[in-house]
Amino acid sequence: MKKYILFSMVVLGSVSCTDSFLEEKMVSTITQDYFNTEKGLEQLIVGTYDALRVSKQYQQGPYSLLTGLDVALCRTANFANYTASEWSPTGKMATHPNGLCGEYSSSSLLGYYPIINNCNRAIITIQNQEVSGKFAEDKEYASLRMSEAMFNRAYSLYIMNTLYGDIYVPQEYTTALPKNYSFPRETSENIYKLIIGDLRFAYDHLPDVRDLNLGSEFGRATKGAAAHFLSKLYLQRAQGAKYNGTEYGRKSDGTIDNANEKSYLGMLYKGNIATDLDSCIYYASQVINHGYYNLEADYAKLFSHPLDDYSNESSHELILSAVFGKLDSGADNGRYGNRIQGFIGAGYRDPSWGIEYNWEYGTNVSGPVSYTNDLGFDLFNKHADSRYQKSFFVEFKTALSGGTTTTPALNIDYYAYDNPQNATYVWTEKTANYFNEYVWATYDRESWGGRKAIAGEHKMGKGDLAFAYVENTKETALDMQEALAQPFVVLARWIKDGDKFYYRLPLLAANGSYTYNTQSYLGLNKLSNKTCPGSLKYVDPNRRNLSSSAHSSRDIPLFRLAETYLIRAEAYGRKGDYANAISDINKVRARAAYKIGETRSEVLARLQPGHENLTLSEQQWPYYVEKDMTNAMLVDETYWDGASEKSLAERYPHTAKTTEDRFVNFILNELSRELNLEMIYYENLHHSGWQADRIMYHEQMASPLKGLWDASDNLINGIGQTGDGMGYFQPFHTLKPFAQTVIDLLTDENGVPLDEAGKKAYQNYGY
Repeated sequence: MKKYILFSMVVLGSVSCTDSFLEEKMVSTITQDYFNTEKGLEQLIVGTYDALRVSKQYQQGPYSLLTGLDVALCRTANFANYTASEWSPTGKMATHPNGLCGEYSSSSLLGYYPIINNCNRAIITIQNQEVSGKFAEDKEYASLRMSEAMFNRAYSLYIMNTLYGDIYVPQEYTTALPKNYSFPRETSENIYKLIIGDLRFAYDHLPDVRDLNLGSEFGRATKGAAAHFLSKLYLQRAQGAKYNGTEYGRKSDGTIDNANEKSYLGMLYKGNIATDLDSCIYYASQVINHGYYNLEADYAKLFSHPLDDYSNESSHELILSAVFGKLDSGADNGRYGNRIQGFIGAGYRDPSWGIEYNWEYGTNVSGPVSYTNDLGFDLFNKHADSRYQKSFFVEFKTALSGGTTTTPALNIDYYAYDNPQNATYVWTEKTANYFNEYVWATYDRESWGGRKAIAGEHKMGKGDLAFAYVENTKETALDMQEALAQPFVVLARWIKDGDKFYYRLPLLAANGSYTYNTQSYLGLNKLSNKTCPGSLKYVDPNRRNLSSSAHSSRDIPLFRLAETYLIRAEAYGRKGDYANAISDINKVRARAAYKIGETRSEVLARLQPGHENLTLSEQQWPYYVEKDMTNAMLVDETYWDGASEKSLAERYPHTAKTTEDRFVNFILNELSRELNLEMIYYENLHHSGWQADRIMYHEQMASPLKGLWDASDNLINGIGQTGDGMGYFQPFHTLKPFAQTVIDLLTDENGVPLDEAGKKAYQNYGY
């Protein structure tokens, strides 16, 4: 790690199916002087775009930004309930964020700090006029490229501040090991001053999206991206303005007192500027009123990614994306490319249910990280809000895989129900009789063909449903006999049998058929890939392997217009202008509403509580929507008045006492509906100041509170859905711990290692 260290060339590569600006060739040996040439500096700046991608390549990103949520829980119980073994300086909740910030792997320096080093190199080189070629000849060009480096540095610092609070901010660039490891933490206030200033400069010098060559430069930062980012930062500075002073651990010099138990809130203080809300509205309006950016008419289009179809990536709703190249293009997509589909997805394979791994439903979720929790599903008005169906796999059709294990193809129909190769469950006499008496007369699914159930025959066949989820409440529990007699497997959150109520029962196979195992449960600390609906947002049928590869060529949206609307809405609401806030909110919600001619999933139209309020034809195949649901989605001030049915349905935390409290929590609810299992939501939740309260009152696996949830009759040795929280969450967990290996490396400015008191003062409170 001496003079010839190559900081950026190891991460250069292509970023999407049509993008070429990141396609750069590897160079074997170059010196630092290379970055003083036009070509070298251009490549260095291109390399800084890995800032947008590093969180999508391995588990570090999902574990950092999809844990600590109120509407989702971690797949692994020790993470989900905040046990000290994992949420500690030596646990994985320290090592994962630390790896995201910087690591040395496969002869590559990866993560935010190496990227910041590259950004600093580019910025300083341009500012000092140390570069030849076009950078020296064209000041406008130099400012444009420097703006890109500033943008990517700002994004890197922003994510790390979101994870840790105050962080070290390198002021220079390095080409060798440092003389000491004195890395003082910069205050959040100064970090926001820096990145807002940089983004203001970037906004003035980045190109308008209409002036960008979307064929060769797609993926570069634009004026619109800077404006969206600025609106978010100004809002977040306003959100944290009240957390200043010694009560929250902010000393008079602005540094943090990590011995203060409220310092997790003090870390949110970024300054108190009277015009921040106005600035938020101004920059959000530059995007909203721009003319190029528009909400997709259909929410599903944002995530629809059929075989060899990348059209969703050019949506005018997308302001900025983390872009990746085709897997067969030879491009370097970073360490692993986009592997989100391997960490967030749906389990579905089960021969007894008539479904095998296939290209269209996604790969094996080999390293699952996060799943939506009960509240995350309950916040949807499922028959009015199409985002529920368009975000999650709520049902699966029987299917076999087309193509080969390495050649993608469309699904193939499963075997007919009477085909000798059919391996699905069979009807029992009891379930067949129930189906024939209570279900058959109105069950007109085309694939079913009007057949009656016969004991011993297979349940599922060609074109039938394999299984479906009913996300209900204890009050609306599904009768067990009705569930068992459906012509597909039903996985319901709540099932009742007489006076017994059961929570997320697993199946119990017997004699070629099944019942429910009332002596066990799924969910909570016993999550499996098929416990609840998994996200469909990141499935990529263009992956490398049918069932064992998560490598993806999909772009991942980072900034999109729906979030811009909700950012501006909150700023309006905080100013007391609820009329304009409601107008912005309703733009997003109107888009989300079911429209005439769309189709609901069968499970929504037939079994999900509330289906009885649909028209008769809407409850019958092919489940077309007859009534536009826009009016049912539009909000007014009663949604946060604290008394109305609509307000109570939003499930605000008990600590939301005022109108503004409830309004801000409504915005968080809406963001969770719009951005569910997109890592963007963590940013909004954390900086709002409501993260701790919402986890306490919303996330049962994390919360130590008692009696906030319904109790069930299927426990294992007294453990399960008792109605009590199962976790050890404390407010300080809203910040991640610094890894002990980092703390032990630190020195003072003279190179003297920190003593125990110095280490404790550096580490976040509680760790």
